[in-house]
Order: sequence, then C-alpha cells, then structure tokens
Amino acid sequence: MEIGLDGASRAIATDGMPFAAPADQVRRHARSTLNVYLTLEAYFLSVAPEAGADAVRADQRPVVAVSMPGPSDSRLLLLVERAPGAAFTRQEIRELEIFAFLASSAFQRVRSEGFLKSAHALEAALVGAVRDAVIALDSDGVVRALSGSAATLIGRRSKDAIGQRLRDLPGMAPLALALAAGDRGPETVKLATGEVRLRLRRYQGGLAVTLLVGRGAVGDGGRIAGARFDLEDLRGESAGIVRVREMARRVADSSLPILVTGETGTGKEILAQAIHSASSRAEAPFVGVNVSAIPRELLESEMFGYEAGAFTGASAQGSPGKFELAENGTLLLDEIGDMPLEMQAKLLRVLQERAVQRLGGSRTRPFCARIIASTNHDLEQLVREGRFRLDLFHRLRVVHLRLPALRERRGDVRLLVEHHLRNLAKVSQRDSIRVTPEVMTALETYDWPGNVRELINVLECEVSLLAPHQDVLEAIPDALAGRATRNPSPELSQDVITLADAEREACTRALQKTMGNVARASRMLGVAKATLYSKMRLYGIAYRGTAQAPRQGGTD
Repeated sequence: MEIGLDGASRAIATDGMPFAAPADQVRRHARSTLNVYLTLEAYFLSVAPEAGADAVRADQRPVVAVSMPGPSDSRLLLLVERAPGAAFTRQEIRELEIFAFLASSAFQRVRSEGFLKSAHALEAALVGAVRDAVIALDSDGVVRALSGSAATLIGRRSKDAIGQRLRDLPGMAPLALALAAGDRGPETVKLATGEVRLRLRRYQGGLAVTLLVGRGAVGDGGRIAGARFDLEDLRGESAGIVRVREMARRVADSSLPILVTGETGTGKEILAQAIHSASSRAEAPFVGVNVSAIPRELLESEMFGYEAGAFTGASAQGSPGKFELAENGTLLLDEIGDMPLEMQAKLLRVLQERAVQRLGGSRTRPFCARIIASTNHDLEQLVREGRFRLDLFHRLRVVHLRLPALRERRGDVRLLVEHHLRNLAKVSQRDSIRVTPEVMTALETYDWPGNVRELINVLECEVSLLAPHQDVLEAIPDALAGRATRNPSPELSQDVITLADAEREACTRALQKTMGNVARASRMLGVAKATLYSKMRLYGIAYRGTAQAPRQGGTD
C-alpha cells in the first residue's frame, strides 16, 4: 500500500485472497504504523489494545504492517493478513522486515535506472538537436549520444552506435585511440569517410568531441564536397550487379527520382553517391540524410529548415534545411521506410510542388535537386499495412534499382575479398594479404546476413589480428565458424545433387514465387531475362500455359 503525505492511500499490488479485515481499519492500522512505529510487530483488529498481542481468539484476524523506505512524497507499506485465529511469530515478522527492505532496495534501483535512462534519452535528444557533429562518450569510452551530423560523418546509424564502445565500432579504432591520448593525441584523424579535425571538451564522467570536416569528408548538414564513390566502386561481375551499374549509368543524368532498395549492408549509399558522381551534377552538393537517425520532433526542421524564432532555441539567423543545402545537386533520403506518416504527407507536397517552406516561414523556396530514396524495407508491404503512403511510393519509385544480397551473388565474394584485402594491405603497410583456399571456401559458402558491410568488417577484424610478420589468413574467422557450428546446414546431411538439378530447382522456385513472371524471377535469381528463358528451354520449364518457354526477345 502507498500512503501519500495527505493521508490518501491506495493498493499498489496484491496477492492472494482479499483482506477479510475491514478496509477502513486496515488503512488506519497502516497510517498508525507510519505515524507511531518504525515497524509494528502484530495488530489484532478484533482485540482491544489492553488485551495484548498474545491473546489470540478464534475470531481475531492478525494483520502485520511493515514500513518500507521510499520517496519523500509517499511511503510504502507491506501488509500481510493471517487466517482467523492464527498469529505471527516474531521470527516471521523479522523475515517480513528483511523482505520489505530488499523490496524497497529493488524499487529504488529500478527508479534510479529509470532516471538514468531518461537522462540518457534527454542527453541523446539534446546532442541530436545540434547541427555540429558531436559525439558524447562516458569514462569507459561508450557512446552515449551523437548528433545526426556525427552519425553521417562516421557512417553509422545512431541506434547502432549508442551503447557501444567507440573502439569496437568498425573503422572507429583510430578515433578511439586519438581520444584516449587526450591532449597529446593528433589534431586530425583519418576515417573511412574522410579526414576530420577533433575538438575535445571534457565533462564530469566523460568526454564530448566535435568532429570538424577535413579533406574529403562529409560536410555541413550532410553535405559532401563531391561524392566519394563512383560506379566502379560498386564491385561485382554477377548479372545482378552488372545490371544495376548499367541502369544507374543510363539514368544518372536524368532528373527522375530513384528508389534504391536492398538489404542492410548491400551498398545503397555507395550506389547513390556513384549516381551523383556519374551525373552532370557531380560538382554540386551531395546531401545525405538518414531519416531514422533524426528525432521525430526535429525531422521537419532538419528537412525543410526554419526561420528565426520559429521555436524555442531556434537560431537567430534561421537555418536552411537539407533540400536547400542540396540545391542543384543530389539529396539522398536514406531509410525512407522509417519516415513517420505525417512527415510523408509533407514530403509528398514538397516533391509535387518542387518548393519548400521553412518552419515558421511564409515564403516558398523552389528547389532543383535530384531525389534518391533508399530503404531496406519492402515498401509495397508497408503500403499494404498502411505504414507508407501509396502516392509517395509511386512518386519516389520512378526508377527502381534493387541491389542483390551478397548470398545472391556468391561468385562476387572472391572478387570483393581480394579487393578489400589489397586496401587493407596498404593501410597496414604490408606488401599483400592473402587467404588460404580453405578460408576462401568458408567465405564463399557463408550466407552473409550483413552482406558486403559484414564481409568488410570480418576482413578488417582478421587483418588486425595478424602478427606483424604474417600476411596470410589461415584460420576460418570465428564469426563464420561459430555460425556454422550453431546452425549446421540441413543440406549437408542430404545426398549431393548435380549443378543442373540445383539450377533447375532455383529457376522453378523463382518462377513459382513470381507466378510465372520471368522478368521478376530473373531479378530474384540475379541473371538476365534472356538467360532465364534459355534455362527454361534447356530444362523444359513451362509457365503461363505454354508447352515451351518463350524464345529470347518474347514478352513476359
């Protein structure tokens, strides 16, 4: 029971049968425990005070009340009732006192953890609201908060970085080492996204670092001084990746909106930057904004900007939004599937009118930027679920580029491994780094749920563990070996099938899944449509009522 300073009482939690003793007497008993006693050994509601606690009659209902330390504005009590005619022993009352103390300690701990989580959430919101690239770390080097600009600058989503040690984040070891050195550390650090300058500010229990844009890094508000990737950085020779490169090259100079889809880690932002680099807009700004990394209440001001005095804490000069910063260039709306519905309506209006209006302003500003949206969600499914607007979906998906998962183009794994090992050899100042055939086989047969990003992270980890005199990866990475041990493939226990049978089965399943749509089935398989028609003729696979698959060039 909780009793407030005004004497009001209420039950917090109950267990067992309802109290048989009168409720008003139980409440008076509880209040008297707080007002008179630290703990009350036993109280018999049907016994006069002078009868004493040892006189127990058959109709007496003993109730014990134990005070529990709590917040200053209310008190908690543990109330226990025994059956009529029974009594509490002194040992039982002592045990109840111990239980009450432990329960009170648990409540205080939960309350403290709640306050701590609230403080962290507030800290994250405040840091996320600033336009500078700021990362807040605690004394253990754990990321407690980072602004949207910082998330873009280090190439990590806020939700993936917060709560992690900075040094454990892929590619962040140089920054962690520089911060650990404090004032003796270097003034600039080279990250995968470019060179950044550091400005440190220590506070009680941690460190705040502001990342200032250096040469070739992400700039103000997500601006990139010339995108860092081109179409050749989208490496692979499989049919699916070749097709994406060809389509991207053809539409690069158009102003049509592009929707890039694919699983996490397939290289959606690389493709967006490559399209910008291949276009006539290459010298104009490239602005990337991660929709899911910006707090919901700040999304509109970040996207469209705001006028002076638009809200409490607004800059006296106002601020341009991402649409204005991307003027004549390219605006990437990353993780578009996570955009709130109310913001989707505002974005749709901007795309239709080709003009933006700052928050708190009345004047519209025309914009001329190429829009690229990317997501790892199935937007069609989100539309069916009512979580994404159909009209916005059609507005964004004028050109659709789907990046295949790495498991759908296993033939590219060797090429990607060799390419990234060459880069890692340069970084680690080695002549070359190779892998044994056994390790390469393990890399090629692994499913790579994290796709190319996971592959790069695994290679970086393995190279960092090499001894100075070694240049060959001889052991299968733990991540791959552990996964193989925990989730053995059921196919390993079955008879080996021929490649022709496997190919026939893959084609048949793809056609069944797409209801016989050859174009969609070929995209799922990562091959050209003509190739799938050829396989259909070879294996006698017929769909849509035909006795034979259409000849090359036929319609689907």
